[in-house]
Amino acid sequence: MKSYPAINRLLHALFASMIVFQLFSEEMMKRPKLVDGVPRVRTDGQVFFFEMHEWFGIALLLIVGLRVALMLGSADEMRRLMPFFSCQRMQGVFTDLKEIPGWFVGKLRAPGEEDHLSGFIHGLGLLLALALAITGTTMFFGMDEVDGTMNAFVHTMKELHEVLGELLWYYVIAHVAMGLFHQVKGHRSLQRISPFSKE
Repeated sequence: MKSYPAINRLLHALFASMIVFQLFSEEMMKRPKLVDGVPRVRTDGQVFFFEMHEWFGIALLLIVGLRVALMLGSADEMRRLMPFFSCQRMQGVFTDLKEIPGWFVGKLRAPGEEDHLSGFIHGLGLLLALALAITGTTMFFGMDEVDGTMNAFVHTMKELHEVLGELLWYYVIAHVAMGLFHQVKGHRSLQRISPFSKE
């Protein structure tokens, strides 16, 4: 399979780096809600990571939005990443799912244009990132800057953001693991997605 377009590889590198930062900054900004029954004030370090998490989230919304726009502008990418609208493509996804048991004994075919499951998973990841960026941005603009209070809608977005954030951890770990698996099998996945590759 040929390398991805240069703009896609660049956006993927930015996207991946910022996603990793967001996951770890979310851990660094956490604080116990109560200490001896009294709300705990964030430390300077926690405040720093909280603010970085907010601004990186806004930047991610722009990057994901651009990536979605590129996808919408390409019929081929829409078919590959969003197979939900095609019975034939979804049948291909289910067919590819039957190969999963073989992964555990080292049977992994090289990705190709008709690799339905890979496109489906990438599309889900894009939707997951978009949902996280939208819910996080809603919190950014809907939460009171002074005391952190929010209305019922924004609170619902907060709860959804936290659940999606947990899912993202699993997605990233599985995505990296599969990329390395392909690389070990000689499929040169890292070279095809790297913005520095000449392939």
